[in-house]
Amino acid sequence: MPRRKRNDTPGTIHHVIQRGNNKNYIYENTRDKREFLSLLSTALTTHDALLLQFVLMDNHYHLLIKIGSEPLSSIIWFLNRNYSLYYNQRYNRTGTIYGDRYKSYLVTETHKLFSIVRYIVQNPVKAGLAATPSAYRWSGHTEVCTGDTSIIARTTLLSYFSPDPSLALQRYRECTEHENWTPQVGFATIVDKREETRERLSCLLDRILAEKNLENLRVMIVSGAKSPLSREIRNLFVHSAVTDGHALRDIASFLHVSHETVRRISNQGR
Repeated sequence: MPRRKRNDTPGTIHHVIQRGNNKNYIYENTRDKREFLSLLSTALTTHDALLLQFVLMDNHYHLLIKIGSEPLSSIIWFLNRNYSLYYNQRYNRTGTIYGDRYKSYLVTETHKLFSIVRYIVQNPVKAGLAATPSAYRWSGHTEVCTGDTSIIARTTLLSYFSPDPSLALQRYRECTEHENWTPQVGFATIVDKREETRERLSCLLDRILAEKNLENLRVMIVSGAKSPLSREIRNLFVHSAVTDGHALRDIASFLHVSHETVRRISNQGR
């Protein structure tokens, strides 16, 4: 299948994910992460882009970038190339440190933007690396909360939550820190974890379908319909959801299939 053309319209927002080769670490220590952030800052400045949020995990990173006049590919090429040169020189190695071409997802809806900001900030919490978003050093969350920004375009990010700065920060913190927040009900009501689980699964499915230009299959996938293509996408979704830590019962409920069906799919390829 040919690669999907990326949308490089100035002003568009993209969620970028890059993983290490074979899920290996791409950062060995604090020095590596500092070097990466220095290169990221240079990439943003020289390529006319804004960083709305980020998180550095040990074997991958997430960036939420608003591009300007230059394409996203130029930014990520500069960042990945220069960091790879640094990493290989520092650790006396050769070859790529990344597993594949980076993934990027165009963000066009405000509630999806909120959900992705939350997903990025909560990533280390979900991975068990920190008890709260503020306790994790290698994301932009603390910069946004304190206003001591060095790399995050804080004003631009908060403007999506409200034109009033105080209300915007309050809503940002509700979005990223409240245990049961969900974009489906705005900021006035907090619902249970099941709603957030469904939202995360929905975002995951949307990304898979968008990557394959198969958005028109969404209804078939979540209705349990049977066809060779919908079965293939459903299987891919189940494996991705399991990898992301979702319970089999939640995946089954979301897809409107049996728990046994999801268990069987998840066991395939092991």
